[in-house]
Amino acid sequence: MKYWVNVPVQVTGYHGDLGDSIELVVEQLAKLDACNSALLDYSANSDATDDTAEFAVTVEASSLADAFSTGLSCIRSAIHAAGAATRGWDEMSPDDGVVIYQVDADESVEVRPLVDA
Repeated sequence: MKYWVNVPVQVTGYHGDLGDSIELVVEQLAKLDACNSALLDYSANSDATDDTAEFAVTVEASSLADAFSTGLSCIRSAIHAAGAATRGWDEMSPDDGVVIYQVDADESVEVRPLVDA
């Protein structure tokens, strides 16, 4: 079954345009899309006025829990591959010159099944 997974994040430690940092993650999602058959599609939005972004992926999974895990894993992998960090996965801080994407809590991640047409 196909699921949509949306992950809102707070972004800290970036320099220049927030969109440039987001684009680096999107480029990594594109690479994952090419080699991960569970990842079907992806998108990103950002708002520099409050330093937030949302990454969304469409994944193939057998359950809501598997979709949550796969979607979050793909997004975190792309963030890390872009040279950034995610709180809770490593002990980086913006003072280290690293962009940090922080998910408020797993409860903020939205997962919805998609209806096949």
